[in-house]
Amino acid sequence: MPETADHPLLSVLNDEQRAAAAHFQGPALVLAGAGSGKTRTFVHRIAYLMDAHEVYPTEILAVTFTNKAAGELKERVRHLMGAKAKDLWVNTFHS
Repeated sequence: MPETADHPLLSVLNDEQRAAAAHFQGPALVLAGAGSGKTRTFVHRIAYLMDAHEVYPTEILAVTFTNKAAGELKERVRHLMGAKAKDLWVNTFHS
């Protein structure tokens, strides 16, 4: 398993994003302003969990506020991870 800082899925993130994406023990809550890269951080976190820690997509639940954001998040993970991401649970708080 590659070191966190050297993992290709995390190397494109800034230090704060990398710290959030690499967090492994327990759930993570990321609070940040508009345009700060939250979606990018979540996408890379999910992909990193699946790739580096062999977490199954069915063991990941990503929750967001809007259907549009949920769709965008799932599509971006699919772009990075391909068919592995098809069973990922990405929903809104309301669903």
